Amino acid sequence: MTQSAGQLVVIATPIGNLGDLSPRAAEWLQKADILACEDTRMTRKLLTLTGLRTAAKFMPYHDHNGQTMRPKLLDALQSGKMVALVSDAGTPLVSDPGYKLVAACHDAGISVTAIPGPSAVLAGLAAAGLPSDRFLFAGFVPHSQKAAKTAFREFANLSVTSIWFDSPRRLGASLQIMHEIFGDRLAVIARELTKLHESYHRNTLALLAEFYQQAAPPKGEIVILVSGMTTSDDTFDTAKLTAMLREEMQATSLRDAVQTVSQISGQSRKIIYSLAIDLDKEN
Repeated sequence: MTQSAGQLVVIATPIGNLGDLSPRAAEWLQKADILACEDTRMTRKLLTLTGLRTAAKFMPYHDHNGQTMRPKLLDALQSGKMVALVSDAGTPLVSDPGYKLVAACHDAGISVTAIPGPSAVLAGLAAAGLPSDRFLFAGFVPHSQKAAKTAFREFANLSVTSIWFDSPRRLGASLQIMHEIFGDRLAVIARELTKLHESYHRNTLALLAEFYQQAAPPKGEIVILVSGMTTSDDTFDTAKLTAMLREEMQATSLRDAVQTVSQISGQSRKIIYSLAIDLDKEN
């Protein structure tokens, strides 16, 4: 008789507050056969602090041993074992190792599920006060100035909020390069998200760069959020906006047409709505 395959569960663990560990995550941590950990010491500490007991086998799984460990974990999964993939903190696979294991499970027909939980990316976006309807997570700011400039240029002409992780020691230099590439946009420095000393510093890139180049490096983990490129008024004149609205209103409601044209053009919703009302009266 062929044994059914097990299941891979991707579990988000607390970034700071112990209460962030959901009952569902606790349940899966307890019933897993294997805990594949970015750092087994951190996972053991988490279980101790939360009072969870498990008979699971701890196995390290990270960037440096992934090629060796993936076949072992896949063998365990194919033999019917339950494997929980656990990061040091936050949601696994967001700037953490692990996606190759998930991909291998899909290729092998092994079930994969995720237990939602803390994410510095979404926590920062929710509290930054920057446009949140469209955003891109860019990962860590590259170490070298040349690589950082190349990375920033990829985002410079996008009208979306970009989100970056950075080292406190390099923050001032990174912000200065951002100012050179992006221009003087509104940005937010989010520190120690979901932890006891969480803080937000919201200002223009020029003033943020000046502040963090002069101040001592902040303590803790840093998330940088930068507003997207705004479209200048002369790029979308009234005639072009009206034409866009007319086309959208033929296919959808006035409200949805206003929303779509406002997002595409970067213009004030109030201005777009006024044009749409005029068009509606004409019709």
